Amino acid sequence: MTGGDISIRVLIDNAKGAPGLQAQWGLSFWIETADARVLLDCGGSGAFLRNARRLGEAVETADAFVLSHGHFDHGGGVRELVDAAPSARLVLHPGALIPRWSLHKDGKVEPVGLQDRSLTALRAVPERSIWALAPLEVAPGVWASGPVPRRHPLEEAERAFFLDATCTIRDQVVDDQALWVETPAGLVVLCGCAHSGVMNTVQHVRESVALRGATGAEDLVVPVARDGLPAVRALLGGMHLLHARKERLQATADYLEALDLELCAPCHCTGKRATTLLSERLRGAYAEIVTGRELRLA
Repeated sequence: MTGGDISIRVLIDNAKGAPGLQAQWGLSFWIETADARVLLDCGGSGAFLRNARRLGEAVETADAFVLSHGHFDHGGGVRELVDAAPSARLVLHPGALIPRWSLHKDGKVEPVGLQDRSLTALRAVPERSIWALAPLEVAPGVWASGPVPRRHPLEEAERAFFLDATCTIRDQVVDDQALWVETPAGLVVLCGCAHSGVMNTVQHVRESVALRGATGAEDLVVPVARDGLPAVRALLGGMHLLHARKERLQATADYLEALDLELCAPCHCTGKRATTLLSERLRGAYAEIVTGRELRLA
């Protein structure tokens, strides 16, 4: 792989891919650049690793594993990951370890936090864990965003998530974070679920990179967009618009269209209404994600 090339492999997603690959409600991305190998999330079980081996992806060489947030469908394969990639740094927010629940419309309460098997695996290797409390470079040119500030009025925390089984304490999902890759053609942003909001997430990434530029970071090579902030060339991942209102969907599409993206690949929890809207508004950039698909950026 040459200097500016990026390969992003979907190790697992809801959408089925080629025969022999397991799909499930969850997400896992394998990102390779000339200088870094990073895994973002690991699905709901060890299936992501079985898929990786079928696809010939060397997850055992990972420099870092970034957990986007502490939900079972993104951290369910942690035990397998910890064993398979013994040199990988484990990058997560402390809030990812807390118990959490989801309240369904029919009144059913379901635990949605990390399973005991994942928590046990993480606690067994505390020396490998790195707390993402702010933007953090996890491998050369690859960054974890840390917590994303909620600023946009339409991107409120979803009302279905709670921190207690009686569903009285709302869960703001403060551990939610994204990952970005810095390239000479712009930023590549990957989201697990974007629980903090797609607009909030992308804006936080752009402002974080701009702040580094203002402090004279010698390694910063990202071009600047018309609005004076670092340009974003690609956005991939879960965007948690499944239950979003029309106003939020339209505002998100407007925001992403203004970025003049080279690639937009929504998946997982984005939802049919949102993917349909984005495919119409971002025709030249839109790409469909399925389990096993590889996306390359030169």
